[in-house]
Amino acid sequence: MKFLTAAALSLLSVADAATRVAVIEIGSGGAVRRTNSEVSETSTNGVLSFWGALHSPGRKLQHAGMTVVPDIFNRPADGIVVGISNVDLDSMPTVNNLMVDEGVNGVVGHMEVEGEVESEMLSKLDTVEKLESADALPAAAKHHCQKAGISGVQLEANSQNAAAIDSSVASMLEELRSIADGSQTIIVHLVIEEDEGSARRRHLARRLNEDNNEEGNDNNGQENNNDNRDEENQGNYNNGNGNGNGNGNDYYANLKKNYYKYGYYNNANEWVSQYKTMFQIQYFNVVLWTSLGLAVVLIATISMLINMPLMEDTLLFGQSAKMSMDE
Repeated sequence: MKFLTAAALSLLSVADAATRVAVIEIGSGGAVRRTNSEVSETSTNGVLSFWGALHSPGRKLQHAGMTVVPDIFNRPADGIVVGISNVDLDSMPTVNNLMVDEGVNGVVGHMEVEGEVESEMLSKLDTVEKLESADALPAAAKHHCQKAGISGVQLEANSQNAAAIDSSVASMLEELRSIADGSQTIIVHLVIEEDEGSARRRHLARRLNEDNNEEGNDNNGQENNNDNRDEENQGNYNNGNGNGNGNGNDYYANLKKNYYKYGYYNNANEWVSQYKTMFQIQYFNVVLWTSLGLAVVLIATISMLINMPLMEDTLLFGQSAKMSMDE
C-alpha cells in the first residue's frame, strides 16, 4: 500500500512539474516575432530548435506551431539563457510577471515544457556557468553577453535566496539594457523550473478558471449563438452588397489569419509567413509546369519551321525557283 501511494504521489508530481521559458528582447528589438499560436506547450527539442534557428550562424529549421519565431532579416547580437530551478513564483514577483505578461518589459512570448528539463536544456549549450550566489547574476550575464552566440548561467532557488534572485533578475535586465543601448538586440531566455507546490497551485488555478469559463459559456451559450448567428448573417449581407461597415474587413482578416495560421505582423501591420499553404503549392506547380510546357511547344515549333525541307511540290520551293530563274 505504501508503495502504491508513493508511486501515485510520484506520478502526480511529474504531471504537475513544468519548465517554462520566457523570451525577452532587449535593445533595438525586431529579432523575434510572436506568432498567432495560442498553444505554448512544446518539447525540449522544440525549444532547442528555436534557440538554434535564432542564434546559429546559418539558418536552421525550427519546429512548427511554436509561439515565437526568429525574424527573417534581423538577428540578435547576443543571447543568454538564464536557468533557475526549484522556483516558487509566489515569492518572486518580478520573475512571475515576466513569466505571465507578454508585450511588457520586452517579453515577446512564452513556451512551456512538461517535466523538469531545465538542466537538460542548458546541457545542450556550449558554455554554462553555475552560480552559487544570486548577487553574481548581473555581472555574469554581462560577461556572457560579450561573447558571440548563446551561452547560459544556472541558479538554484530556495526559500532563503528567492527574494535575492528575484532582485538580481531585475538588476540583470537593467544591466543588459545599458549594454544594448538601443543599438543592438540581446535576447534573454529565462528558463524557470517550478517546484512541485508552485506548479500544482498554478495548474489547479488554471483548471478552476477553465471550469468557470466553461460553466459561463454553457449558461450563455444559446444567447451567444443567437447573437453570433445574427451578426454573421448581417455581415454576410453587408459583404454581398458592398455596403459593409467594417464587418467585412474583420471577416476577411480572420480568414487570412486562419489561412496562413503561422506567422507574424511586421512593423507595417502586414502579415508575414514563412510557410506555404497547400493552395499556394498547387498554384505554383500549375503555373510552373504549364509555362514550361508552353515554352517547350514554342521552341519545338520554331525549330521545326526553321528546319522544314524545301520540296518540289511546295509553294515555297516554286517561289524560290522563280526568283533564281529571274536572276
